[in-house]
Amino acid sequence: MILLQSVHQPGNANGELSPRYQGLRVDVIAEVVPAVQGNIAMGQLRALLLNLDFVVLIGPKRKPLAVIGRGDLAHLWKQPDEARLQSFAEAWMPCQVSANETLQQVNYRFASCEQAMLPLVDAKGRYTGKCASLPRLIRLKSGTLRPPRVGGLATPLGVYMTSGHYMAGAGWPGLVAAGFLFGILAPFLDLLSVALFSVLVLVYPPVQILPVGEQTILQGGLLLACLLGLLRLTPLAGLHAAEHMTINAIEADLALTEPMVRTQPREHQRCGTNLVALLGGLQIAAISLFYANPRLSGLGLLLYATLWFWLVFSFWRPMGLWLQRHFTTKTPSWAQLASGIRAGHQLLERFTERPHGVPSFWRRLWGAGLLQMMTGFAAGFWLVDWLLAGLGWSSAF
Repeated sequence: MILLQSVHQPGNANGELSPRYQGLRVDVIAEVVPAVQGNIAMGQLRALLLNLDFVVLIGPKRKPLAVIGRGDLAHLWKQPDEARLQSFAEAWMPCQVSANETLQQVNYRFASCEQAMLPLVDAKGRYTGKCASLPRLIRLKSGTLRPPRVGGLATPLGVYMTSGHYMAGAGWPGLVAAGFLFGILAPFLDLLSVALFSVLVLVYPPVQILPVGEQTILQGGLLLACLLGLLRLTPLAGLHAAEHMTINAIEADLALTEPMVRTQPREHQRCGTNLVALLGGLQIAAISLFYANPRLSGLGLLLYATLWFWLVFSFWRPMGLWLQRHFTTKTPSWAQLASGIRAGHQLLERFTERPHGVPSFWRRLWGAGLLQMMTGFAAGFWLVDWLLAGLGWSSAF
């Protein structure tokens, strides 16, 4: 029986940490690594490692037994499919790291263990789901470590970016200004959609005899079309593209220069536009099911619902990317792209000065800017509503 090498041997963590990093916790360089039971069959493990870089082998009470990487596949192919890993893993005690250890302690641990991944364990020695990563530690030392996740928004004051912990670019004033702008536009978009519906009735009178629910869907579609069309015409679409292109460059480890960022796509998988596509699809599916209910049997309604939800969950991402490409973003000007690049540089400088791991939920909620935007939206909406009321008009909102 051979003792598998749990990782590639990339070398030790050479060199001392900068004093400003030594007291940081290990979560700064932690990565999520899936856990598998120690009695997993060899064939199953080989299949897993075709798609994963590393897995942590765990025993009873989630105690880590070994870290096995894709580099071990050459050894794993020699084992029969029915072979089990528990026997040899119990004879090999991996180096472990407490979730509370500092980077200075972890740096020494990597130097002595010569492994690329060290399981993080809690006070009872149970695997936490993450491993300290030697590649991330090396990038920290070289100043090229990136935040775990970067988000952003387009605002009237320029591009806003956040790592969940730090804010950069337009900051909270830009977030409030964005909410204020949408608060001002909301009543006018509502009035515009009502006007378009009235024109549609004049052009095609049968529209007015449609059921109330279908008229509501039609008016909602007109409102969404007005919003998307307005976004496309405003500078926010260019700033939105600049935000996406800069974040794509950061996540691809590219230099934040104008020629390099220009090569990045305008779309991003985590954009809120995708969420709008998902929610819109679910709403259409729910309304469709409501009207189909009286006409279908129980089995027919189940099949109809299954088809609808299959369509929604299969195509919401492609639809979100299509909406980004054609409505919510457009090719940014030089000044708009420069705004995104400045925000990206500022965010990376703050992160490099004081890196962090995954922020808490509440910190990420504040960094997402929703609370600041809601505050600005309420102020803008109240102002317009007050002005319209003074003129004797009212909004349906």
